[in-house]
Amino acid sequence: MAAGFAASRVSLVAMSPSFLDALASGAPTLSFEFFPPRDDAGALALAKQVASLEALAPDFVSVTYGAGGGQHDHRQRSVETTLSLGQMTAAPRLAHIALAGHVRDELEALVDQFLQAKVAGLMALRGDPPGGPGQPWVAHGGGLTYACELVAIIRQRTDLPIGVAAFPYGHPTAPSLEFDTEVMRIKRAAGANFAITQVLFEAQAYGRMVERLAKAGVGMPVIPGIMPITPKSSVAKLELFSGARLPTKLRSGLEAAAGDLGATKQVGVEWSAHLVEDLLAAGAPGVHFYTLNSASITAPICHQAGLGPKRR
Repeated sequence: MAAGFAASRVSLVAMSPSFLDALASGAPTLSFEFFPPRDDAGALALAKQVASLEALAPDFVSVTYGAGGGQHDHRQRSVETTLSLGQMTAAPRLAHIALAGHVRDELEALVDQFLQAKVAGLMALRGDPPGGPGQPWVAHGGGLTYACELVAIIRQRTDLPIGVAAFPYGHPTAPSLEFDTEVMRIKRAAGANFAITQVLFEAQAYGRMVERLAKAGVGMPVIPGIMPITPKSSVAKLELFSGARLPTKLRSGLEAAAGDLGATKQVGVEWSAHLVEDLLAAGAPGVHFYTLNSASITAPICHQAGLGPKRR
């Protein structure tokens, strides 16, 4: 299995000097993803969380992008927050763009806006169907259908690194893992340089996916995505995010700690820290945290797993 994991540490080509150079260095990368605040109070709270996590020297930070076509306000807040991160942290910014709900001209303008803001790279995503997760996909009038099309638009405009989403358990709409792997190959051919996985809770799922990609000749780094388990997390919600049943040991630990916020947090920190250690020991090029805007949960995981400024 280790050989398959190590395959994600491939030579990076045609990239400007950036945070992604660390992926080829052998030292683990660390990155944090936030969601946009809803109001001024949320913006102040986010700034504090970003400042707290900056002490861990992240290789990049990013902001989630409104997935569905009906989330215009969320998308606009995402853009504004991504731009304002330049005042919150010295870490490179990775801009997210989801094509759902946009026409081509809007996407091109958004890419240009981020490039003018000197972002360090972009994530090209399809996003959820306009009707929400689980609903049939309907392309916006005059818009795009596949993430690879967005990758191509971005690549026409810049040599900056482009990231795409990867799914350890397969995309929910993919008829097979083989089909899912072929989609990744097409994204790579369109110009993607790296991938970040959907939330996962076990290293084995990551390893199986990386081996599938390596056998298919999809040569790009794949960064595993980790979502901290908070005291308010439920088994059902965690399984919804990951797309798979939780490992039995984690499920049992959460059920045993139910109702005890401190115990639940401890279960989450220990599980995530061990997961990070397992992933890195097996060759994953780094880890990406879906922070839920909580430094108080994310930072302890990083400290326990040895992901601080001295990791390089």
